[in-house]
Order: sequence, then C-alpha cells, then structure tokens
Amino acid sequence: MTLEAPTRKEAVWLACAQKMCCYAAVIPNGGDVWRIAHALETPPWSFLVYFQTSEPRPDAFLLDRSGRQFRLALAKGPRGRSSKRPAPCVFLLKTRHGQHRCGLGDLRPAVCHSFPTELVDGVLCVRPDHGCVCREWSLADVDMAEEIKVLEERQADAERYCQVVALWNRRVLDTPQDAEYDFTGFCTFVLDAYDKLAAPEAAGAELA
Repeated sequence: MTLEAPTRKEAVWLACAQKMCCYAAVIPNGGDVWRIAHALETPPWSFLVYFQTSEPRPDAFLLDRSGRQFRLALAKGPRGRSSKRPAPCVFLLKTRHGQHRCGLGDLRPAVCHSFPTELVDGVLCVRPDHGCVCREWSLADVDMAEEIKVLEERQADAERYCQVVALWNRRVLDTPQDAEYDFTGFCTFVLDAYDKLAAPEAAGAELA
C-alpha cells in the first residue's frame, strides 16, 4: 500500500507541537458523528456532549417542546491541574516527547479537516478566529482547489445534517406537550438516518 504524501497544510499542522486549535469547541456534523461512531465501534454519547444555544439554528435540536435548542460538540478531555488552558478535545493525545496529536487522524470532523479556512460568499478565506498561536496562516499554506473541495463537501453534509435535525424536531413537536426525549435517543436517530443515507439503494435520495 502506498501512502499519500501530506499536503502542505497537513504537513504544517502535523508539525505543530501545541495543537491549540484542539482546545477550542469542536462542532461536528451528523456525517462526522456517524463515521466516528462506526469506525471506533462506540456510541456517539461516549464522545459527544450537547449544549444549549440561545439563537435558533438549523442544526439545533429539541429534546422537548419548551423551545430550548441544543447543539453537539466533541467531549473534552481532562485538563492539567496547573494548566491555564481550557480542556482539550477528548481525542487529543500527548506523546512522551510533548508533541500533541489528533487521535482520530483522518476520521477527524470536517471542521478540523478544513481548518483554518472557510468559504465566504464563495470566496476562500482564512478564518480570522482560527485560534492558532503557533503561526499566522495564509492562503499560501493551502492547495486552493483541494481546500475549496473540502469546504464544499463540509457544507453539503452540514445541509444534510440540518435535514436530519429538522425531521427529529418535527417528531418532537408532533408529540404531546409533556413528552420528553433524551440525548441518547437523538444520537440513535442520527445514526439511523445516516445508515439509511449510506445504503446502496439510497444513492441520490433525499431524506423524507
């Protein structure tokens, strides 16, 4: 098997010892959750947390009819007692030589793959809030065609995830006022939805 050489961006990111970008909140989409859960053979609630959001969002899910909305995030690992940093991503590993590495590798969420860029009105830009402290990123650090492809794929799956969330929210709103749903149920719903999308007969189909 021949391993592909890392891109310039990947090489720069891998060489970074601190990985400060991994200390920020990581918001996965449904495709990310599905891939990680299946690859690691572990339920999503073992590596995810959820938090309440104050603003309505198409990727925010309901657990009852109170109007409170929630979003997903990767769980946090332990924080060093003497560290002033926030807790890191649960998948961030530290080697004996002090180098930080992502334990997910190519399984990492789309937002991590596309770091530190974004598309603004179709224009490729470096995120101003990227949070990296090891260097100042520029578009010269990326393969622009490949980066746009990654971002477009991320956007497509974000839209797909919003469809899944909308179906879940409709289910919640169609139940009696006192009915309640839990986080485990939502995660299971997401996995089932993506299992259906991944089925051969579902190629090109949209969620109902």
